[in-house]
Amino acid sequence: MLFLIWELLLLLNSAAIGFAERVELFWDIGRLNISRDGYNTWDSICVNNAVPISPVHVTQGDVLILNVRNSLDVPTAVHAHGIYHNYTDYYDGAEMVTECGIPPGENFTYIIDTTTQAGDLWIHGHVHSQLTDGFRTPFIIHEKVKPTTYDKDEVLYFEDWNERTFEDMVAIDAKLKLADIPPLYRTMLINGVNANTSKSLHFEPRKR
Repeated sequence: MLFLIWELLLLLNSAAIGFAERVELFWDIGRLNISRDGYNTWDSICVNNAVPISPVHVTQGDVLILNVRNSLDVPTAVHAHGIYHNYTDYYDGAEMVTECGIPPGENFTYIIDTTTQAGDLWIHGHVHSQLTDGFRTPFIIHEKVKPTTYDKDEVLYFEDWNERTFEDMVAIDAKLKLADIPPLYRTMLINGVNANTSKSLHFEPRKR
């Protein structure tokens, strides 16, 4: 009986996805030697040889098809932070928890249904230091019907950034913990870049 219920739920889920709009993206995960803070240069994780990674926008009810190619020399995995993944936890992207990770040189496709959710989430790497090394970007699920009226919607996101690798930061953090000092990040990125080079926001009177 439980098996029949499970099969019925899978069929209903597949039917809902079949009628939804599909947003398909192709991500090639690699590294790019670049200065993100405007001062220091080192290898940041990139998508399609570009940094910062472009925010992902869908409308509630869409199905995000994320085709991932791993061009790193280590495994990777993609986690849509905040997505429930009811009955689809195999797309959750937690390496060695819900999946084995994508081996170097291999591909994997994530299917993310947004029928029951809306709001500002994010997508990030879920293997070791990849999130800290730049593998992260906003994931915006726009509501079909706006809860209120406004003139313009802006995405503004902030990131800690350091010129050191994650492994170096771990060693420093261990020493700081002994002295009860929080870890130090030298730079704050706005929309993925140094504040001096980020796009300006323009505000108009009587606009919201």
